[in-house]
Order: sequence, then C-alpha cells, then structure tokens
Amino acid sequence: MIPDRPDMAAALAAPPLTNLVRAGGEMFNWSDPAGPRNALLGHLVAESSGPGRTVLIAGPHPAGLVAALAAGGAEVTWALRSLADAERAAGAHPAVTVISGAFGKIDLTSGYDLVVATDGVRRLNSAEGEQLSAVELLDRLAGAVRPGGTLILMHDNQLGVHHTVRLDPGSRFRDDAAWYPGEADASPAARAQLTAHLAGAGLVIDADYAAFPEPGAPAVLIGGDALGDVTSPARPWLATVLAQAYTTAFRGRPVLSDPRKLISRALRAGAEDTVAGGWLVVAHAPGDEDRPRHRHDVLVGDVNGVYAVEADGPRMLAPAEDPREVQGLRRVEVIRPVAGRQWEERLLELCAAADVRGLRQEIARYESWLGSGPVGGPEALADFSSIGITGDGPVVLSARWEPAEPLPAQLVLVRTLWQFAVRLITWGRPHPWPITASAADLAAILVGMAGRSLTDEELRAAIDLQLTIDGAEFDLDQAGLQAQRLALLAVRPGTAPVDVTGYHELTEALWRQRYEASHLLAMMEWNEQMIQSRDAALSRMDWELQLLRRGWGARGLMLAKRAYKKVKK
Repeated sequence: MIPDRPDMAAALAAPPLTNLVRAGGEMFNWSDPAGPRNALLGHLVAESSGPGRTVLIAGPHPAGLVAALAAGGAEVTWALRSLADAERAAGAHPAVTVISGAFGKIDLTSGYDLVVATDGVRRLNSAEGEQLSAVELLDRLAGAVRPGGTLILMHDNQLGVHHTVRLDPGSRFRDDAAWYPGEADASPAARAQLTAHLAGAGLVIDADYAAFPEPGAPAVLIGGDALGDVTSPARPWLATVLAQAYTTAFRGRPVLSDPRKLISRALRAGAEDTVAGGWLVVAHAPGDEDRPRHRHDVLVGDVNGVYAVEADGPRMLAPAEDPREVQGLRRVEVIRPVAGRQWEERLLELCAAADVRGLRQEIARYESWLGSGPVGGPEALADFSSIGITGDGPVVLSARWEPAEPLPAQLVLVRTLWQFAVRLITWGRPHPWPITASAADLAAILVGMAGRSLTDEELRAAIDLQLTIDGAEFDLDQAGLQAQRLALLAVRPGTAPVDVTGYHELTEALWRQRYEASHLLAMMEWNEQMIQSRDAALSRMDWELQLLRRGWGARGLMLAKRAYKKVKK
C-alpha cells in the first residue's frame, strides 16, 4: 500500500541508487552541513587531481568540489557518515561512488591516488560505530594513499584564535561531533607534531601551511620561509591581508575579543603558526620522485581568484570565475608585499604622543599623494591600514575594490580621515582631542589639519561611499545598509567597534562611557560649586551695600550723587 505522504511515495517510486555503498555504522537521523566552496582548497585539490586518478573524499565537503573533480575525469569516492547525506550525494552525483558509514569500517586496502580530508578528522567518526582517536584516523588516511599518491589534510588547531575568541555558551553540546574526545584526545596539537606523525606513517611532506582565519574556510595560507619570519619585508602586507580576512570572517559574530588584535600581536612576535586556525598539509607516498611539489610562501584566495606570493613577487594561480562590478565598484586584487610599515601605525603613534605637528605633516603628505584631480584605481578606496610607507613613498599594500570612475580628491580625503577617526574612537586609542563629541567632529578636526573645511554634505557623501564599499564587500541588503548607516552615524566616545563585536571591546566601551560620564558629573558638580560660590559672594556684597545705605554717611553720599546728576543735567 502506497502511503499518503508524497515524499515517502516519491522515495518508493525512485529508482535504487546503484552508486551508494553502506559500509556499516551509518548515522540515520543525522546530517552534516558542509561549508561553502573555498577557492584555496579547491585550487590545491584540483592541482593534484586529473583524468583517470582515483580520489577519496573523506567527510563532508562542498558539493561543487566533488562535482568539479568528477567533471575533470577523476574516479571519485565520497565517504560520509550520514546515511541521508549519502543518499542525497549519490542522487546528485551519479558518477561518484558514495560510501556511507563509520570511517573505521570502510575498506581502504585498494588505495587512492588522491585523498582529500580538508574538513579534518572530527566528522569521520560515527556515533553508531567504534570511536577512533584522531591519531588512528590520521593513520587510516595516510594508509589510504597509494605509492606516488597525495594526501591533502586540514587539521584543526585547538589553540587557534577562532577558538580563543569564541563566545558561544553551550556549543559543546550542539557541536556536530559532541561525542568526540576533543581536548582529551592525544591528537597532534602543533604543526610540527602533525607533520612528524604523517612522516612517521610513511608519507613525505611536500608543503605545510598555517591556515587563517578558520580551517573550514581559509583565506590565507602561510608556509615556507614566510612563516614566523619577523624580518620578512612582506610582514606589513600580511598584517593587512589577515586583518581583512578576520574582518570578513567574524563580522557580526559575537566574540570574546577582537581577533584582529590577537593575530596582529602574534604576527609581530612571529607566533602566527601557534594561533592559526588550522594546518594544511600536502604530502605524498614514496613512489613517484618526479611528481610536482606544491610549496609556496603565501597563498591568498577569495572570490577574485587564488594568488601565490613568493620571494620574487605575487602571481595568479587561478583566475576568478566571475569578476564582479557592484554599485560602481570593480573587484580587483592588489598584492604588493613591499618593505615598509603601515601608515596607520605611524598615525596611531603620533596620536598617542599627542604630536599635532607630526599629524599635520602626515595628513598633508597623504593629501599630496592623492593629488588635486580625480583619484582612480585602488588608491581611491584604500584606507590608512592598507597603505604602506616605503622608501619610495606611499603604496597600496592590499586592495579588493576600485571605483569604476575616478572620485573627487576631497571625497577620498574626507572618507579616509573620517574612517581613521572612527577607528580612533571605536578602538579606544588615545589622541589629542579626547573631548570630541563624535567621529564627525574628530573628522572635521583632521580635515582642518589639511587646511580644508568639512561640510555636512561632504561628510554624508563620505559615509555613503563607505556604505557602498561595505555593501559590495559583505553583500548587505537594504536593511543591513540602513543598520550600518545608523551605527556609523552614532560613533562617539564610548562606542564599540561597528564590524566585529567583541565582549572585551564592549566592556572597554562601557568603561569609557562611565569614564566620560564621571567626568561630566565632576564638571557639573564643579560648575554648581562655582555658581554657589559666586551667589554667596554677590549676596555678601549686596548685604554690605544695604548696610552702608542705612547709615548717615551713605545717605549723604547718595544725596550728593543725585544732586550732582541734576546739576550736570
């Protein structure tokens, strides 16, 4: 009898899935969400794949990655612990062999030319089967690689910044792998431990990278000589790129503290490997000595493509699939790892030292760099954090957008100085004008140091330009743009950062508000005391005058004064 439910009837009427294999230990009432397709991971996997190569994808991965491998001619096998996910994957990818079950029960004796585990090992165990440790899972992945084959593995860093700043009570009980041993498991806790374990399992390490900001969606991979090298000339550029990556990843997410500050301090100390979101390892099994080595110093990937930064400069590895132009802005990718320092650092130092003369000189230097005519290219939208000071003058270190048409120099100047004013206030940085009422007032002071005046129309145009940039960068709708506009207009002393909301920054903002309120109360009390003191002095003077007027001498003087006025008249 066919049930009345249409979904069950459709399931019964559907043909059997011939490409689905059940290995045992499947999770029935469970589904593992897969993250979006990542440009960096997709490029590295595509480099190691090819027609006729056998590929094992272990765990949840973006469906687009699996489809791309199958379309490239590879024989793809996809291992998933969720039976519902496996059935959907088998129906959507008929050319892919889907295995459902616990990873410990899957037969891996035949081996594969490419093993992909960029989701890590935490979602390979099944609640219906034996719980393998992370070390055992790593050994099974390494053992699945044929001689000459490649393993691409992402391993989560439990000491990473994304875990340190995480503010999500109860997440342990809502995690997809809540039964996983986690911190109690003796899994590799450092990149050196991970590579040493894989080498002990018989693999040769081709490349190992520190992944930022999160292992599930890396935007920057740092490896080779660039990792931990504080003397590298690309250090200021790395600070800019990592700040952009963490801003994009943590925008609008409640966190314990702003991750950009933590990663900036780690970068200065050469400890970025310790606090990275994860480690990506590319290794191969001995047997093919002529195979290409996938080693780069820095890899940067986003919707605009994948770029490698070497000692001789940057180069594009994979172009963008669809270059975008949004609201008069054109997507670009500027990568200039030159020796120097961030211009923003210089300005913050001058503000902390209350060096008004130095600030005026730097602002005049920026104005001269912009020129008097319309400004085009990345320079028109670059702020001080993405501009470096080099021996040859200022240069844009990193940029993602440029205007389709050149912008007036006054608009570019006002927006940059206003954005710097917002940064000073929301980050609680010291500056020579702590009693300014808002970011608009502080921006007017900074623009005035360039010898120009700031009108309300120019300020609104600068804020509208910033909203256009934010809307294009973060795909904001009208409601999001309106909320962002209100947040930017409300920036005043005591305001927390408007992009990444950290509990530490909110607490700091609350303290600054109380500090400002206490000063206002003290000033009100002082004014009240001064008024009372002056009232008392006037009262004494009035009493003395009244006393003198009641005496005979005072009366005579008053009569003489009146007589003098009449005679003079």
